[in-house]
Amino acid sequence: MRRTASYLSSHMLLPISLALMAAGFIITPPTGEMIVSLRWDGIAMIAVTTLAVAGLRKENALAPLVKASDAFIHTGSLIAFLTAVSFLLSAFISSLASIMLFLPSAVSVLRDREREDLIPKAAAIMAVAASSGGLLLPSGSLQNMLLSGTLGEGGSFMLLMMPYAAASLPLIAIILVLLLGRRTGERIYVERSADAGEEGPLGMKMLYICYAFISILASFGFFSWFDVLVLFLAISLAFDRSVFIRADYSLLLSSIFLSAAGASASPLIARILGDGAFWKAVLLSEITGSLPAAAAASGHLGAAELIEAVNIGAFGTLVQLPAVAAFRIVGKNGRKEFALLYTISSAILLIVFITMHIAASCRLAQSPVFTIISY
Repeated sequence: MRRTASYLSSHMLLPISLALMAAGFIITPPTGEMIVSLRWDGIAMIAVTTLAVAGLRKENALAPLVKASDAFIHTGSLIAFLTAVSFLLSAFISSLASIMLFLPSAVSVLRDREREDLIPKAAAIMAVAASSGGLLLPSGSLQNMLLSGTLGEGGSFMLLMMPYAAASLPLIAIILVLLLGRRTGERIYVERSADAGEEGPLGMKMLYICYAFISILASFGFFSWFDVLVLFLAISLAFDRSVFIRADYSLLLSSIFLSAAGASASPLIARILGDGAFWKAVLLSEITGSLPAAAAASGHLGAAELIEAVNIGAFGTLVQLPAVAAFRIVGKNGRKEFALLYTISSAILLIVFITMHIAASCRLAQSPVFTIISY
């Protein structure tokens, strides 16, 4: 009983999503048609990512990245490297998985170099970078996975979200320099390589890296997510059944519960969103997190509008899953500083992204094509 309570307390989204689904079923009892209409392609994508991340963690596949950090001898370059890794990893394995897999290693690197005071700053900028990197591909975040089938192939997603991801890069660089201040050029003396832990067999490591690559191809429509999931299950059952034990299924179950809750409460959500649905979806993301907002608003906004809204709303508050994961990893002593720095840094990106959306909307409204179509 204690283990169950401890697990639920550390995975609060799971009981909350289950309660929301139960409340939704009171509003509209579940039907076969409703169950079939859930975003099963997005849920299959989350399932593949869950198992792939479990395999990468089991095989300690990121150990070479930790060892590569020894090449950086200044505080600024070291944290810039850690931030860049978080940004790039997020596009392929999701922003949440990037933080859960790599931030603990980054914390160890800083402790090895006797820079523990920089952990909250590094965690804050890495969490922001992870959310920004998650804008690049449908596999970049759980909300994008859930909604991936509504927009079409990954190329369409990239055309929509690439401007936001590109705009975030100089902002992250500026924020990093501001956070470190004079310590940006401070020299770090490394006497030994960071302890990256024991690496798994090369063959198994390459297997899970191939899974991640296949997932990227699936994001661009080369494969069906159900085909990828079936392939993953078949190969894992044949060669590495232990990955099923090591996987954390809480986010997968939460995604299913939230999708069911959103479908069952659809009439109520339609009335709540109404006019100004885009901005209400952004606000909902700020309050509940982008994954619950995506599940709730799915079907009540155009695909592009909804994806843009929940991704803009993924910045600004501490309720987003990558930020929550980083908050836990930082530890008690650095949590207040992390929360403050993350909120400020993330809010800067939120303001810029909102400005970009408004500017893009104004340009579209003034274009001759839009005028003719509206007429």
